[in-house]
Amino acid sequence: MSFNNDELINFNIRAHDEIAAVYDERHAEIFNPTEQQRLNRTIKEAYRMRRTSTTPENTVILDFGSGTGNLTRHLLELGAASVMAADVSPKSLAVLKEKFGSRQDLSILVLNGSDLKEMASDSIDMIVTYSVLHHVPDYLRIVEEFVRVVKPGGIIYIDHEVDETYWEYNADYMEYLKELGDKFYNDHAAELGLKRKAGLRQRLRAFLKKLQSRPDPEKSLLVGDGDIHVYRHDHIEWNRIRALLEKTCIVEISNTYLVCRETADPPPAWKKWHERCFDMRLLIARKK
Repeated sequence: MSFNNDELINFNIRAHDEIAAVYDERHAEIFNPTEQQRLNRTIKEAYRMRRTSTTPENTVILDFGSGTGNLTRHLLELGAASVMAADVSPKSLAVLKEKFGSRQDLSILVLNGSDLKEMASDSIDMIVTYSVLHHVPDYLRIVEEFVRVVKPGGIIYIDHEVDETYWEYNADYMEYLKELGDKFYNDHAAELGLKRKAGLRQRLRAFLKKLQSRPDPEKSLLVGDGDIHVYRHDHIEWNRIRALLEKTCIVEISNTYLVCRETADPPPAWKKWHERCFDMRLLIARKK
């Protein structure tokens, strides 16, 4: 059974409306001190990279896929004239408004999930998106819209999407997940087509055998928080995103990191492994 883009967008709206009230507590890999500190640093670094002709008091930032306000909190600290929190989920935006109240520097936009037709070309100083593209049916079209809407000298910030090497077997990463707990290890082993108790040779054989396997597309819509592009055969293709951006942008930063999944501060497993393996990628580009 296949799904068209409108059905996938509606699925994401329903999924995020349903979990809006508990989203933050369900995502320890986002709402923990280590990841929030990293986010604060990189957001500020990206903001300093902009070269638009806009004065600071007129700077406009778009938080694309803002959800309940993860990035919004950091963006409001930058002192821009306006932060536009935009999402397909009205209930997520309602939670966001409860958090930040009625601020003159915050506006709300309900997205259509397909494009940014409400926005003029060359009108936004900085566009940020975090853990969103894998929810968007045609995410490359959205990246094209980012390029259209951002001003010359403006910044496009894409974060918290798995690096393509995540879909390859990595012994260090598996050890890191094992240290976090059986659920983390087993979930990723299943993603790679590996069995929990098999030896390394057996795991590698199973991985190679199932490399081309595809999950049931109907079942794939029944799990996760509206995830779409989160499978070995269908995941975010960073090389295509970068190639698209490089037509009109300079890629300032493109690096990988290990996301922290622990709420402890400091996080023992992440501290041990973060220089030895990674799972996520950050890309910051500036429009020419």
